[in-house]
Amino acid sequence: MQEEIAQYNSLPCVFDGFMNAKMLSDEIISLVCMKKHFVDFYGQQTPAYEFDICVNDVKVGSIRLRIGYSEGIYYSGHIGFAIDEVHRGNGYAARACRLLIPIARHHEMAKLLISNNAGIIASYRICERLEAQLMCKAELPNWHDAYNEGHRCKNIFEWDVRKF
Repeated sequence: MQEEIAQYNSLPCVFDGFMNAKMLSDEIISLVCMKKHFVDFYGQQTPAYEFDICVNDVKVGSIRLRIGYSEGIYYSGHIGFAIDEVHRGNGYAARACRLLIPIARHHEMAKLLISNNAGIIASYRICERLEAQLMCKAELPNWHDAYNEGHRCKNIFEWDVRKF
């Protein structure tokens, strides 16, 4: 596992500031940038963009894109999303992920990791819809925030955004 994490940590990534990404959209959804987070010097977080996912100006969920590679990101993933329960089943999460590709490319990231809790079928299917590849089922280290929230295992998917 440590060799795989080291391999991801060696991938190229350029962060010399945040991209101007106030709003991204396709014909169905819009991502509205709500926050941009800088590096946490404790090494557990990387810079991140945080968006509301909107349909016709109504917030239906949120999505975050973390920039860079670290051991914490290996388990958390670069992309985290949540769709409000009443809006699930419409493909909004996969659309939102695809809208993040220009930002990942701006930071010269070719591979994004998406993790989800084992047993959450909807998140698993979103990764399949994105053509992300299941790399492994990883046991969480006890220092990770998700471990402290009671989670013990994550599915780790690799999404090669160079294809798109």
